[in-house]
Amino acid sequence: MPRAGKWANLWLGIVESMNTGEQKMATKPATRAGTTAKPKAKPKPKPKTKTKAKPKLKPKLKPKAKARVTARPKPGASAKAKPRFGGRTQTGTNRAAGPQPGASAEVEKQRLTPSGNKAMEQPLMKALRAEHRHMATVMQLFERQLDAIAGGELVDTHVVYEIMHYMVTWPDRFHHPREDLIYARVAEVDPAAADAVDTLQRDHDNTAKLGRGMLRDIERWRLGEVAGSVVVKSGRAYIEHIYEHMNVEEKVVFPRIEHTLTYQDWRELAEDDQLEAVASPVFGPQVQREFRNMTRKLRRSLRRSVERGAMLEWLGVEAFMESLEVVSIAVESARDTTEDSLRTAVKDSVQYFRDEPLSAPLRCLANNTRITLRLLGEVAGISRDTLDDLSRVNQERKDRVRLLDRNSPPR
Repeated sequence: MPRAGKWANLWLGIVESMNTGEQKMATKPATRAGTTAKPKAKPKPKPKTKTKAKPKLKPKLKPKAKARVTARPKPGASAKAKPRFGGRTQTGTNRAAGPQPGASAEVEKQRLTPSGNKAMEQPLMKALRAEHRHMATVMQLFERQLDAIAGGELVDTHVVYEIMHYMVTWPDRFHHPREDLIYARVAEVDPAAADAVDTLQRDHDNTAKLGRGMLRDIERWRLGEVAGSVVVKSGRAYIEHIYEHMNVEEKVVFPRIEHTLTYQDWRELAEDDQLEAVASPVFGPQVQREFRNMTRKLRRSLRRSVERGAMLEWLGVEAFMESLEVVSIAVESARDTTEDSLRTAVKDSVQYFRDEPLSAPLRCLANNTRITLRLLGEVAGISRDTLDDLSRVNQERKDRVRLLDRNSPPR
């Protein structure tokens, strides 16, 4: 029985504890079940303490901008003091930029000078340079005809005559007089160039005289009164004189003209009727009948030059391709030789270590040195053979060019 009473007392204690827990739960405010919690008490306000008020700072006022006062020019003031940027004035040496009264012409002259710029080349100068190129082409044809005469070859006498007839009737009558008018204008603008201008004009007269004498020699040669050697000698002297004269004009005279004359000078020269462009009877839009043989010869020479240029280009390309093949073969040979040497060196080294491991390093060093020297010798031989092959290819190209010139018809 005592055990039963003990279990009963324990059960009663558990029941009482559950009852007391339910009572406590009932006394707590249920916020989740829809009841409202009691409002919290407001904290009592603290007593206010009197504080000293800070003095208010007055905002600083910005100083008023002073009005800019511009002084009016006095009635008797000098007009040289001109207002500058910002209202300031400058006097004395501090003047506004710009041409001064005494130097305005010089500044304008420098500003309008083309200074040798190709983009600003004047039409008259461009025409003179083109005429020089035409004269040089004619002189090249004349030189080939003289070489043929000196070599005893057959030459078309009509072509030789028309060449000098062209030089006498066109450059000496139209080209050189136009240059003389421009040179005279240069002498007016630059008196220091007067002596040089006079020399050039006299040289033009001498050129015309040489041309007329050359034409008479050609006429006598065509009639059989003069040997061909006389025509060759006088003709080569005439060609040398023409080339020298044109080189002086192109390199010295024309740049000085472009530096000296202004746009205004060129404008006035362009209005001169004597400086109007005259169509060339050979290089113009229409070829005059009296120069038909020379024109045909010039065009044939041009075609032959183009054909020869194309053949030379092809020969050069072919020689280049053969040279690449030679170099490629040499590279392959050097590579194969190097690979064989490396395989031999590795094979010998493995054998040395198998036979005598202690002395193998020294034997490998000696063997590798011997193989390396042999390889360098073989590579040097390949290089010499390659250079010989390249020289042979270049010599073949030169021989083919000479054969082309030998078999080409006369121009």
